[in-house]
Amino acid sequence: MSLGWGSLPLLPLRCVLDHLSTEDALAAMSTCHHWRSAVLLYEGRKETLKLITGSMERNMFLARIFRKHTRKLHIFIEHEAELDKFITFVLPQFFDSVKLSEIIFIGPSYVRSQHISVVKLKRILTETLVFKHANTLKKLAYLGCELDTGKNDHDRYTHKQIEYYSRPLSFSGVNSPADAVLSQNNIGIMAFSALKHIIVDYERIDTSTLETLSRLNNFRQLSLNIVYKKQLNLKPIDWHRLQKLYPRELDVAVNIIAMPFRKFNDVIENVLVEGLPLTSIKVMFCKSIYTALLGHVARRYPVSLRELVWADAPYDSADEGLRHVRPVRDLIEQDTYNVNPFILLCWQCMHLQRLVIHGYWVWQYDLLGFVRLRKGLTQLEVSAVYSRQERFCGTPRRCEEGVVRVLAGDAPAPVDHQFLDQVSAYTERAWAPVAWRRLPAGLRARAAAPQRLHYALHEAAHPLGVT
Repeated sequence: MSLGWGSLPLLPLRCVLDHLSTEDALAAMSTCHHWRSAVLLYEGRKETLKLITGSMERNMFLARIFRKHTRKLHIFIEHEAELDKFITFVLPQFFDSVKLSEIIFIGPSYVRSQHISVVKLKRILTETLVFKHANTLKKLAYLGCELDTGKNDHDRYTHKQIEYYSRPLSFSGVNSPADAVLSQNNIGIMAFSALKHIIVDYERIDTSTLETLSRLNNFRQLSLNIVYKKQLNLKPIDWHRLQKLYPRELDVAVNIIAMPFRKFNDVIENVLVEGLPLTSIKVMFCKSIYTALLGHVARRYPVSLRELVWADAPYDSADEGLRHVRPVRDLIEQDTYNVNPFILLCWQCMHLQRLVIHGYWVWQYDLLGFVRLRKGLTQLEVSAVYSRQERFCGTPRRCEEGVVRVLAGDAPAPVDHQFLDQVSAYTERAWAPVAWRRLPAGLRARAAAPQRLHYALHEAAHPLGVT
């Protein structure tokens, strides 16, 4: 008698189902009673659980299955109207989780790629969940959202677990920038928490916020996201004032997402200021390369910078006139300064370890210059390399130091094997351009908005040296 999938022992079947995504696991549970039992019997061990506000029944079902053994919780907020019920009924389920190590809230301005106002999370419920997992939580992110004032004390009594864990916490009920991530009133009892990495929108914090967070003993990595919106309000942070509060130094990563190049000067003047301990800068889906920003970073942070990512999907056009990145400096100045900006960055930034360039063609001898100038490059990711300088007929007057976009209809160019051998000799390991078929989905031609969001969030959550 032959045995079918429905007759497999529960433990081997559970091991197979464990590799499925959340959506596929739900589909598998609908197959038959035996498969459903395989998931439920071992209490749904899933490392990362992604919930999208909207379907309460689905979210409650997922929370009940996976809550005990989930390690990383990602919450995507599509509509503000659905948020209140989600936080009131679904979020308290994760007080039963054993060891949450990561909590990330992603607001509708990220999910829907529109200029939507920031949504507010219930402070009492959110901070209580953070406090409950203080000994294991290492990463916390508020993206496109912020905490409310916490003035409604009735939130303490919506769930018995919240009532229990919120007893040591107090909330002022007054809106203060110092309380943007965690309340000043509670930072003392959180001082010895495991929290190492905080990700937040740059607009949501100021100097006083970081003064509050300086009391967290393990806090070492701050990631600041700058996402374009019509009324972008970027104010400088006094990093010199903060240096005394962080004796072991804070590593700061800046992530610029979907920003028009005309707004880059605001970033240079108000964000990339003197004293900023910048270790990583990532520019994603901005559809251009801005030489002034690269030059500013190279001059101001030659010692601290360890990572640079400049990534775009192929430009969705067949017009060759749009292939070249137009210059933003005076042509007279350009004639005397026609050098690939990444060459200058590799020359000046002495501790650069990771360089990523996607969405732009790089001449093979420029790339060879990268590794000759900076042998410490342990991670070099470039996907579009060309060998013949005359391949693109644009002149230096038409593009930023020869920077050329990848268009949606382009195909990979053949690479000279002798050139690959030279690069490998300098890097002391076998090197080759990233195959286009292996690029993340968000960096491929005509990538959908959720795919681009996934790539941007992954890069923002993982600066160099942070898992």
